[in-house]
Amino acid sequence: MEHESSRFSDIIRNSRRSVFFTGAGVSVKSGIPDFRSMGGLFDEISKEGHSPEYLLSRSHLENEPESFVRFYRKRLMYLQKSPNIVHDFIAAEEDAGRSLGVITQNIDGLHTEAGSRNVDELHGTINRFYCTGCSTQYSKQAVIEQNLMHCDCGGILRPDIVLYEEMLDESVMQSAMDKLGHADTLVVMGTSLVVNPAAFLINYFSGSHFIIINQDRTPFDRAADLVINQDMTKVIEHIYNS
Repeated sequence: MEHESSRFSDIIRNSRRSVFFTGAGVSVKSGIPDFRSMGGLFDEISKEGHSPEYLLSRSHLENEPESFVRFYRKRLMYLQKSPNIVHDFIAAEEDAGRSLGVITQNIDGLHTEAGSRNVDELHGTINRFYCTGCSTQYSKQAVIEQNLMHCDCGGILRPDIVLYEEMLDESVMQSAMDKLGHADTLVVMGTSLVVNPAAFLINYFSGSHFIIINQDRTPFDRAADLVINQDMTKVIEHIYNS
């Protein structure tokens, strides 16, 4: 790992327009379960006899709104979770002027909490809520502190995330494509790159260095200049300690 981490460090330190593309694996060290890996949230929910796809769908929201609210309050609120060393590293690269920002499949909001400013949240964020009736917006803090489930108008409050059966936000997708089109280095971290249309975005990158840091293999490994199948927190720790 030392050789791979050193090569990664050399590439990233010499980049001026890097872009980070992150998935659920980035937040595992923060105590947020990976959705799709063995032992992740999908496995946990499935053992209880539920379909994760349905529980995270627009159909669930529309057909059983009270059940949908109970689900997201139990499974998605991520109380008392903090950014880890990977989120901090990505934010520091942007702060140093070497990065154009981060594109993430995660809804936990930890990149923003770590200090990243240019964040494209492809699947939305649990940090914002809005009323399904009148579209009034609420913060996660207000929803938690006031124990809100309904808006003053009576509508259900839902997190501002992209559910199954919903389209990704076009403006967020365009921003992500612009980042990838201008990047000299792409660093993919903690994602299997199998979920589209998010994974398809990788094809918009045409820069010099393509790096994948993920414990499992991905469909894009052969196209990458460097693949590190190691715990990404240890890779970042090696950079800081070298």
